[in-house]
Amino acid sequence: MTADGRLLTASAEENPDLFWALRGGGGNFGVVTSFEYRLRPVGTLLGGLVVHPFDRAKQALKFYRDFSADIPDELTTGCGFLTGPDGNLAVGIAVFYNGDLAQGEKVVRPVREFGPPLADHIGPMPYGAVQTMFDDYAPPGRHYYVKGPWLKKIGDETIDILEAHFAKVTSPLSLIFIAQKSGAMARGPADQTAFGHRDAQYAVIIWPSWTDPGESEIHMAWGRQLAREVEPYASGEYVNDVGLEIDEGADRIRAAFGANYQRLATLKQKYDPTNLFRHNQNIRPVA
Repeated sequence: MTADGRLLTASAEENPDLFWALRGGGGNFGVVTSFEYRLRPVGTLLGGLVVHPFDRAKQALKFYRDFSADIPDELTTGCGFLTGPDGNLAVGIAVFYNGDLAQGEKVVRPVREFGPPLADHIGPMPYGAVQTMFDDYAPPGRHYYVKGPWLKKIGDETIDILEAHFAKVTSPLSLIFIAQKSGAMARGPADQTAFGHRDAQYAVIIWPSWTDPGESEIHMAWGRQLAREVEPYASGEYVNDVGLEIDEGADRIRAAFGANYQRLATLKQKYDPTNLFRHNQNIRPVA
């Protein structure tokens, strides 16, 4: 449903410009009333988390960087900092292999052999379990603040910044998670879809979390400072982790859409010239 009340179909064949804009345009072009998906069968995956002590954080992140630099499309990975149930800081490496389990064991073997880790939770699991694996880190009722800079690579300088900052984490509920964007997501030209950061291989998800509303500024300041220190090594920011314009400013939103912003603004003029859909990471229509 567009701003002027028209019900349109957006696909590769019908209104292809709108279809392009909807895939990463941040809710700026209308209200989607139904989707048609191309599904893929997914059975049991090989996945889970290995955990290392925080005093080996540098070694773990450098291992993860090297390992994740050359992996098959069947494998998805991530790495991050957390506080364990015992109150000690730790580093985790997550892997999820969608394919033959025996082959998956061979692919992820270096992850299991590095260390040794404090814990190894890798094993066969259903796809649904993968999707809910980290839900306990984000239960309802907590306070959250998120920043999401993109990285083309994980440099030594970035590793030093992440380790030093998490050593001073202000809440045991806060996380830093490095999510790898690999496979088909990392291929193709930047203008293939409205989401354009295809050359960025990793997202650094800075995730302050706390329970006492009176502590909000302390924990948000921790997250903001880390984001500022990572920014010189970043190649943009994930648009979903940019606050609304009143908080972040139009320049940050423009940068989050990157090279595709001007084309999106032109389409905004076509489909929403009065900027009805503006309570979002807003793209202003071209005047």
